[in-house]
Amino acid sequence: MSRILEKIYHHAKMTPEHIALRGYSRNHGSTSITYSDLVRRIERIAAQLQNLGGHCIGLRAENSVGWALIDLAAMRAEIPIVPIPTFFSNKQVEHIISESSVDLLIGEWQEMFELEDQVSQIEALPVYRLYAAGTTSRLPNTIKITFTSGSTGTPKGVCLSEENLFRVSSSLISALNVDVKRHLVLLPLSTLLENITGIYVPLMLGVTSFIFQGEHVGLTGSSQFDPQAFTKALATYQPNSLVLTPALLMALIQVVKANPIFAESLRFVAVGGARVAPEIMAAAHALGIPAYEGYGLSECASVVALNTPNKVKHGSCGAPLEHIEIKVADDGELLVKGNQALGYLGHPFDQEWLETGDLGQVDEQGFVHILGRKKNQIITSYGRNISPEWIESQAQVFVPGLKLLVVGEAQTSLSAIVEPFDNIVEHIHELNATLPDYACIKRLIITNNLGTCSHWYTENGRPKRDVIEIWANQLLLGEEIDSSHQLIELK
Repeated sequence: MSRILEKIYHHAKMTPEHIALRGYSRNHGSTSITYSDLVRRIERIAAQLQNLGGHCIGLRAENSVGWALIDLAAMRAEIPIVPIPTFFSNKQVEHIISESSVDLLIGEWQEMFELEDQVSQIEALPVYRLYAAGTTSRLPNTIKITFTSGSTGTPKGVCLSEENLFRVSSSLISALNVDVKRHLVLLPLSTLLENITGIYVPLMLGVTSFIFQGEHVGLTGSSQFDPQAFTKALATYQPNSLVLTPALLMALIQVVKANPIFAESLRFVAVGGARVAPEIMAAAHALGIPAYEGYGLSECASVVALNTPNKVKHGSCGAPLEHIEIKVADDGELLVKGNQALGYLGHPFDQEWLETGDLGQVDEQGFVHILGRKKNQIITSYGRNISPEWIESQAQVFVPGLKLLVVGEAQTSLSAIVEPFDNIVEHIHELNATLPDYACIKRLIITNNLGTCSHWYTENGRPKRDVIEIWANQLLLGEEIDSSHQLIELK
């Protein structure tokens, strides 16, 4: 049996009536499951999965208690599972199914495919059989395959072992050392970070994880946010821990500014997914929000570095977890050793140090600082190397929530593409006053289309930098100017 499950089964013996999972159930609408019942249901579902004879499960569903049960049962049955985000496109999902050789589909599939071969139902989720063609590219000992959307939009499958998942989960528990009794799941469980922090870590600790559909807690898909639902969830469940994106942290800051009581139950708020300006982290702490930035990679089973209450430096993404080593290559790229995944589908990892693709620094105290993606780096015509993520995150200090994209490849200076915003010129001047001269924004491209240019973004909202740079260059050359765009030169 996996060591993650051994921990859960231990709690079922020691505290059988303690609530393990509480939240949305497709069967009952709302449910609470004790640790003793959790173990019984894991065993029952694992037997169902084994009887179905599948070799790889594709799970596509909104967050629910059933999602967690199926994930744990697949681990118990030792059947690899592929969590698939509901916001991935049909083309991406077809690629995932083919690459992983999935032969059992569980969940919300009818809207994507015309499936008639329903063979069972688990936790009120239909189960369909597929007949995978060709040979599998899954690596030996794979228990979970997580797909990253990538900057091109073509997902890449990372094969993870139970050892990978246990190591990162146990290291997080060791690093936190915080009294947490209630974790509220906000991000999709198909996201590896929340899969680990919303299921494995709480259950290994013997505490309660609250799992509801995204719309119930304020987050739908990858980026649709409802502040009222978010606030109501905080008031109702009074969580001790959350995992947030930078955008959700900004929302939490506004909620707590309006009513400080919402910070009182919080003990640890992890923030990841993109760089956060140190001023924003400091503002969160000033409001009593215990927010701590981290950094992770799917290729290392998620978290590799994290700030904690005992070791924190705003502006960094923390110190490496106990099972991780980090160093910086000559060209500034971060290299990571420890807990490497088995590899990509069909391509096992054999290198000692994993190339992360991220530019960064490690300071004298051992804190890791992320500067941006290596492939996103802008090189101006004066030969200055600039990470756009640095400036974009710093801009949130002056224009919170504003969509802003920095461009300037091979140009004499940088430009920012922004949506219309009151006093935007003054705000950008304030931003520029905090930046070195070579990183200052010298022109604004104001467009009404920033939020609707879907071809500028991947399915999970990451900008396609090369596409945006081409568009900006055409505009600056006078090829794209129309009434929906305004160009402002800054002095």
